[in-house]
Amino acid sequence: MKGVLSLAEFSLASWNIRAGLGRDLRRRPLRTIEVISGLDADVLVLQEADFRRHPRPSALPVSGGRIGPFEVIDLTPNAVGLGWHGIAVLKRPDVDVEAIERIDLPALEPRGAVILDLRIACRPLRLVGVHLGLLRGNRRKQISYVADQLSKMTKRPTVIVGDFNEWRERKGLETLPDWLRTHSPGATFPAGRPFLRLDKIAMTKDIDLLASEVVTHPAAQIASDHRPILARFRLTATSARDS
Repeated sequence: MKGVLSLAEFSLASWNIRAGLGRDLRRRPLRTIEVISGLDADVLVLQEADFRRHPRPSALPVSGGRIGPFEVIDLTPNAVGLGWHGIAVLKRPDVDVEAIERIDLPALEPRGAVILDLRIACRPLRLVGVHLGLLRGNRRKQISYVADQLSKMTKRPTVIVGDFNEWRERKGLETLPDWLRTHSPGATFPAGRPFLRLDKIAMTKDIDLLASEVVTHPAAQIASDHRPILARFRLTATSARDS
């Protein structure tokens, strides 16, 4: 039974790395990579992984297509940075990528999201990485836009994860459809003494959330102004069947 269950389980981490700038106001990318390497996840979604100014180079060094033990999924359209609108996705070598879609989100400020169809232990999974806007009105529009894009795609177990920039548990998330449910692992911002739950997860009902946490390792508390989140999931018997 243990082997059967492990096939249907997977873990995700998410972290706004602030382009490697720590709470000590020192940019130390190797410190950031040390924290990333210690995260026990199959897939890791980063926000602010590229610098803001054009051509948006990567904030972290990449060696042989890897950062620590993770492979970098190529999301950048110009082969300069790590990702799309600063969103980067890293994976374990045994996770397969089947499709990638990059989308621009409606906002006064440039924002985007990435949609990846993955296969983890031969099971289909759709992962959406987001970094939503600073204004609540924009966030509502962005959530609605992402949900609308997903509704046009073939059904697949789906997890949305990232920096939602929304500290409320209900207000601001009104445009999230009822086929998605949200979860906040805990307060992540500011990293020194967090009290705002900005980093969240939304998932379809065919995915069970087994556990979640805010990473409290001392290095994670100083390497960025956000703390990372980590969650473990299990695909239900229905969702484990490919559509």
